[in-house]
Amino acid sequence: MSEKELKIAGMDALQNREKEITIRRTGSLQPKGKLFGMDAFLWLYPGVETLSSTIQSFPFDVIWIGNGSEMEAILAENEGLESKVTNYFVIGESEFNNEKCMRFEDINDALKAIKEKVYKPGIILFTSTDSNTEYTNRQINNYLELVQVQ
Repeated sequence: MSEKELKIAGMDALQNREKEITIRRTGSLQPKGKLFGMDAFLWLYPGVETLSSTIQSFPFDVIWIGNGSEMEAILAENEGLESKVTNYFVIGESEFNNEKCMRFEDINDALKAIKEKVYKPGIILFTSTDSNTEYTNRQINNYLELVQVQ
């Protein structure tokens, strides 16, 4: 193989890898059953437009647990969502703030506080788009398995 062919093959491999990462990071809404009588959903790496329209289409009000930057981006896109969300459980440091915000250092602290804010009928939405997404996903799934079995 010539040097030019090697360069082209390397570039193709890099582009394929980037596509693979993009596909893997484009998650979908995952129903997680009931949590304290509320419908629970998990969405890793949601797109702004899709998440916005999904929240808007939920039949009940939402407790949203995620990072502040994604919440801020969604609300900037669609201010009407403010009326659908009863509480924002902001994980980690963030500039996002309003009267409905509760701040938590990590997902475990937020999970412990959910039970105090439960209302029926309602929806609990977990989202994650940051560097801790895989950790957050494991913690949420472990918590749901533990609580839903009881």
